[in-house]
Amino acid sequence: MSPNQKRLKFVCFAIMIVGLLEILAGAFLISGSPLAAGMRIPVGDAAYDGMIAAEVLGAVGVVAGVYCLCVGASGARVANSPRKIGAFRMIDIILVLVAVVEFALGVMSGQLPWVEALIAVLGIVALLSANAAHNELLD
Repeated sequence: MSPNQKRLKFVCFAIMIVGLLEILAGAFLISGSPLAAGMRIPVGDAAYDGMIAAEVLGAVGVVAGVYCLCVGASGARVANSPRKIGAFRMIDIILVLVAVVEFALGVMSGQLPWVEALIAVLGIVALLSANAAHNELLD
């Protein structure tokens, strides 16, 4: 296994771990738990009833977390055989886009969601690692 394949596998396991964290954060937001406060950093002076926004962000978080688990598992499999990178590229790009949209929703609701930012960064690193492993295989 090449260094690029190992990096891809490591990043995909990290995506799965962060996906589990995202599922927990979403569940905490949906339930209105005070434990969700650590997942988001308040920005500015948010003077509104954020319960509906928290429930929407929580539901999106749970769905995004499950999707992170799927992307991570798919990427870990692709790390073993980089020839099958096509489907992984597509679902990883979708993961990055969802993370960016969820980050924007969080910022608009007066929060700075660091978990979504981490997912976006890990998704980009996974995509770059997968491309490097695929190109290495072609050479």
